[in-house]
Amino acid sequence: MIIFSGVVSDEIQSKTFKKRQQHVFRVCAINFIAIIIVGGVLWFLLNGELKRWLLASGVLIVVLLFTLWNPRKKLPFRWEYHITIDEEKIVQECPLWPKPVEKPIKKIKKVLDDEDCYYVIYGDMNNSIVCQKDLLTEGSIEEFEALFQGKIIRKKK
Repeated sequence: MIIFSGVVSDEIQSKTFKKRQQHVFRVCAINFIAIIIVGGVLWFLLNGELKRWLLASGVLIVVLLFTLWNPRKKLPFRWEYHITIDEEKIVQECPLWPKPVEKPIKKIKKVLDDEDCYYVIYGDMNNSIVCQKDLLTEGSIEEFEALFQGKIIRKKK
């Protein structure tokens, strides 16, 4: 059994927040570009008016750029987790949540090794469990890496 327990550092919290924000931006950008292209084709077929299409496209681009903007430098709460990993499942408990998040190991898509933490991803970046390496209280890094062998992607420096 592998256990990570404690408060995640401010540095990792902000790094994780930025990664998740970039993921949301990419998803929004792809969707907005598709809307602009399909909307533009339909607009020209129905109206043939360029000014209104450019205005609508500009509004969508401004909304997209606002997803990148974040005035907060620090999150308003602390990430305190107790993560238990065994051969079959990973369980994440947090005082802020009413019930623990439990995922089977076989549903884990990949594990990103980001120097001082692991991101255990079971959907996309927004659905990830953050395991800070120095919060390991039971087990070892070698056990963790053996459990997720073949799914670990190391960050390139």
